[in-house]
Amino acid sequence: MDKKEVLLRSLVELKAAHEKANTALAEIMTAAANAAKGKDDRPAIADLRQYKQAITAAKLHASQAEMLLVDYIIPALPADDQRKPAYMQ
Repeated sequence: MDKKEVLLRSLVELKAAHEKANTALAEIMTAAANAAKGKDDRPAIADLRQYKQAITAAKLHASQAEMLLVDYIIPALPADDQRKPAYMQ
């Protein structure tokens, strides 16, 4: 697999993890809103744990995508323009 394909695959995984986190957060917020209206509903611990796992996965995929992007872009720069992100200096 070439670098571009690996980068794109990593970004797809990041998007999937982000969508999973969004879904879990929506379920948590719906339950919280129902509880605020006086309904006997509250966010489930399982939903909070699922959200936490999805956020952790999204962070991991974001870091992987960032490393791949840096590796993909920096070698493509001209030799006299080898800029690095601030955290790499």
